[in-house]
Amino acid sequence: MKRCAFSLLGVCVVLGSALPAQTPDFDTEYARLKSGPSYQKEAPGFRELRTTVGGHGVDNTLYVPDSYDPRKMWPLRVQLHGGVSRPYPLRGEPTRPLTTNRIPSADELVLQPRAWGDSEWWRGHQVDNILALVDQVKRGFNVDESHVYITGISDGGTGAYYLAMRVPTLWSACIPLNGHPSVLANPDTGVEGQLFIGNLVNCPMLLVNGGRDPLYPAASVAPFVDMMKRAGVAITWHVYPEAGHDTSWWPDEHGRYEEFVRTHTRVAHPDTLSWETERTDRYNRVRWLVIDTLGARASDAALEDVNAFEVAAGRRITLYARQKASGRVDVVRRGNAFDARARGVRDLTLLLSPDAVDFTKPVRVTVNGRRVFEGAVKKDVATLRKWFAKDNDRTMLYGAELRIAVP
Repeated sequence: MKRCAFSLLGVCVVLGSALPAQTPDFDTEYARLKSGPSYQKEAPGFRELRTTVGGHGVDNTLYVPDSYDPRKMWPLRVQLHGGVSRPYPLRGEPTRPLTTNRIPSADELVLQPRAWGDSEWWRGHQVDNILALVDQVKRGFNVDESHVYITGISDGGTGAYYLAMRVPTLWSACIPLNGHPSVLANPDTGVEGQLFIGNLVNCPMLLVNGGRDPLYPAASVAPFVDMMKRAGVAITWHVYPEAGHDTSWWPDEHGRYEEFVRTHTRVAHPDTLSWETERTDRYNRVRWLVIDTLGARASDAALEDVNAFEVAAGRRITLYARQKASGRVDVVRRGNAFDARARGVRDLTLLLSPDAVDFTKPVRVTVNGRRVFEGAVKKDVATLRKWFAKDNDRTMLYGAELRIAVP
């Protein structure tokens, strides 16, 4: 196949011959991205993924099972370790090895990022590290995008809560083990930004806690489970009354854990989404909904902020602090019709996928009871490529982005 020697005014010049530069039509490019690349056979075992986090070189690890076959799609577990308050190891000091021994792997890829004091799971640069690592693994291995889930033990479980509330788009399931959501409310923990329990509705949750855990006993977690249920979060909670801050429950939990992972696939284009954020430079998107501009509007809907838990009969305590005003959007899609309720949001974007929207028919958008858009929307190759470059996801392909002003 001949290649361009150079390009002049958009014309591809091949050895003296001028040919117009070709841009594939949408359906051709869509089919190419949907089918994905060919993957190579990779050696099994642990491998190091070196990154830089907070100015430090970090040894993250990836476990590749013996049965890995690039011809089929594989689940990816993102596993967060505990003890993140430890200092960064000094030069020459060995780092603690990461293994899958505590939660044995079963025919899945296992990504294990590394964290330490000042680069805990709830810091922005650590979130960036995790997202970049997942992207790196997806580029080298045939990852099933519908089965990428996040879990962790102790501080790792608390980190799983954080990532579920801040960047849920990737996850098919969120599984905090021996974690506690109130840790993220402690000012000494150094959590970046504001947290919203309602954002957990976007990820099915499996929680495991021990009744004799000296740090996070199940009884102390119970009020927060009730709180999440009030917010509409789908929760499965397993309590092992005799377990401490350990994984002694694993022999009993093993089968239930694997069944939960197997039966909870990520829905790339769910019919309902809810998202709240206090910023728009990051943490402002969940799948096909993006919050672009914050600010009160005359039409603002009354959307409840579930942010208190009960400590005694009739007595509630606020969980997460609110230093800045936030914005929230709850949206339901029925075919080509979008019905949104918004509070504290001026502009939002709806990402339209051919897998969810019929581009041969008009799209209708209602916000806070008012019709704000009705008309045809064209599929666009540039939009398709733009969002694929961001997501690297064969199941989340978008043909158009519709910017909506809240009335």
